[in-house]
Amino acid sequence: MPADLIFSIEVAVGALLALVGAYVLATVLRRRAIARGKLLAMCAYQRPGSHAWRQGYVRFGEGDVEWYPLGGLSLRPRHIWARRTLDIGAPVAIPPGELDLIPDAVCVPCRASGKVFQLGLARTAYTALRSWVEAAPPSSASAVN
Repeated sequence: MPADLIFSIEVAVGALLALVGAYVLATVLRRRAIARGKLLAMCAYQRPGSHAWRQGYVRFGEGDVEWYPLGGLSLRPRHIWARRTLDIGAPVAIPPGELDLIPDAVCVPCRASGKVFQLGLARTAYTALRSWVEAAPPSSASAVN
């Protein structure tokens, strides 16, 4: 092989490795930026009528739950659900292998502001979500005095 061809291949492989490394670094920094000191958990999202799960992160904020897709570089949440409008149902076990990134996953039917969807969470993350929703302070329109 000519020396120029070997050099070109080495440069191409080096550039590819640098791009992969930069993407991994950006993904790690993105996850840290999304968390910003708040509870962050792996969470899959499924639209009604769809059989595909979208992997991502769920973050519990002051009054909102935010869902971020796993891939990508955006720091903006794809979905935001207000704590007051979020209604979560009983968890149902997800068969092993359906959500490989989430161990011991459960499917949680949800409704928020008239929209129906499902979340796939680890059992511990589901417990945290349920506690977070139930611990909401009474709203100003509450019947509790």
